[in-house]
Amino acid sequence: MKHEIVVDGDGHVCEPADLWEKRLPPRLRERGIRLRWNEATGYDEAHCEDWLITDRGLAGLGNAGITNRDLGKGLHYGPTDLHPAGFDGKARLEVMDAEGIDVAVCYPGLGFSLGAIRDRELGIASCKVYNDWIAEYCSADPRRLYGAAALPMQDPRAAADEARRAAALGLRGAFVRPNPQGGRALHDPAFTPVWEALEELRMPLGFHPAGLFELDGASRAMGHLMAPGVHHPLILFFDQYMTLANLVYAGVLQRHPGLRVLVLECGGGWIAHWMDRLDEFMDAYGWQLRQLELKPSEYFLRQGWLSFDPGEKTMGAMTRFIGPRMIWASDFPHSDARYPGVVEELREHAADLEPEARAGLLGRTALELYGIAAP
Repeated sequence: MKHEIVVDGDGHVCEPADLWEKRLPPRLRERGIRLRWNEATGYDEAHCEDWLITDRGLAGLGNAGITNRDLGKGLHYGPTDLHPAGFDGKARLEVMDAEGIDVAVCYPGLGFSLGAIRDRELGIASCKVYNDWIAEYCSADPRRLYGAAALPMQDPRAAADEARRAAALGLRGAFVRPNPQGGRALHDPAFTPVWEALEELRMPLGFHPAGLFELDGASRAMGHLMAPGVHHPLILFFDQYMTLANLVYAGVLQRHPGLRVLVLECGGGWIAHWMDRLDEFMDAYGWQLRQLELKPSEYFLRQGWLSFDPGEKTMGAMTRFIGPRMIWASDFPHSDARYPGVVEELREHAADLEPEARAGLLGRTALELYGIAAP
């Protein structure tokens, strides 16, 4: 039987706790992302500039297969208490071999707060530090490990330049949170230089949400309205749904037909409803959308991709709507990752797919999206 390539289209890394304190220019180090242990609470805290990113939960960035009790209370963020594969590329390769994963594309952990940095100079320098480090992490095997670049959206022209530098480092994608950046929604014309650079590079842009409150979005606007346990399942999806709709209705995808967008970590079963609903409202409220030449669903099918969780039961049904636009994500080494056994779970839920669709979901589509040669 021919081997089916398996590509984790959205795994994660755990940056060293002192990465920015060590590598930023000396004058910026005391204001960059930094971790401090709180003896009173039993949690690590993440700080940046003059604000607190989060006072707990950092262990959840790397405790796959360990424990999720009390958000990892008492666990120090680092390779001693957490899974070493988050911190070290060689250890990651061992996990991939054990799980049956041929290639992994890696997104950040602490680095998801880079977009919330207010100071332009600090934001640009901090993204460069991250991109240099993720390239080093992936150098453990450049044929199997690939990184997505952080873009300093504090300065769109600097973000465009950093995308080009990241491509030269070997990074195969870029990421931003699906939240306003610097107080501007992502369909703001100010970000045009970023979209142009990504088109030029054929570099996919992953919209990756995070369950944090430091950016405008669902957490900040609606978190106080949610019952315990409701926040994380909802906000990841809410921010993605609105941002993807904005990019379509505001004409960003029309003006930039070479921009490839990847919607991550919010599941995939909703996409058929999203396309139907936006198509319907384009018909009903077309007087607001006269600039659009295609239906919303047609823009997504031309330029969008979507990651599915391995345990989703609707993957087979969704192939009817977006078959060649589907990838999957492990979320390893985060606390909600299925580990060990993620590929087994994926194969179980993809068993009813046609062979061509299954091969695409398991890995071939991700290889094409990220421009990766089959290992």
